[in-house]
This record gives sequence, C-alpha cells and structure tokens, in this order.
Amino acid sequence: MSQNNAIYKGFRVSARVRHAPGAVPGGDPFQPCFLATVTITPVSTGMGSRRRLPPLIQHFANAPHAAIALALSSARDAIDGMSTFVRGR
Repeated sequence: MSQNNAIYKGFRVSARVRHAPGAVPGGDPFQPCFLATVTITPVSTGMGSRRRLPPLIQHFANAPHAAIALALSSARDAIDGMSTFVRGR
C-alpha cells in the first residue's frame, strides 16, 4: 500500500488517486490508467511563511501506487523549489 499523506518541511502533502481509463492523451483507451492529484497545505498557519503554494499536481500511471509515488515526488520537488534558505558566504 502506498503512503498518500506525509509531512514534508512544514507542509502536509496529500495525494488522492482515482481510476481514469483512457485519460492520457494519445493513450490506449482500454489500458487501465490512474490519476493521482496532490495538494500541498501548510501544517501550521503560524509559520510566518508567505510562500505561494503550487497548484494541484497531477500524474498518470498504470498502477495506483505508481501514480501516487510520482505525484508525491513532484510535490516534494515543488516544496524544495520554494525554499527560502540562503547559504552563507
């Protein structure tokens, strides 16, 4: 079973997966396909962060756990890209 909820660097990352046959453009309409959608929300409103959160992140895959893994990985990459950490000289 895939983990579809996690806390990463102060953000809750949640994935929802659904069956979406033939949803991939140009894909085989008879091949099973799953769509995972990830939302990113701050864990605490008192964090003082004014960073803009990315829109919903979606990934297609042939299996539910693969779609979730891809979507969560993309969400972690998006959070890493929002980092405000500045390395000292």
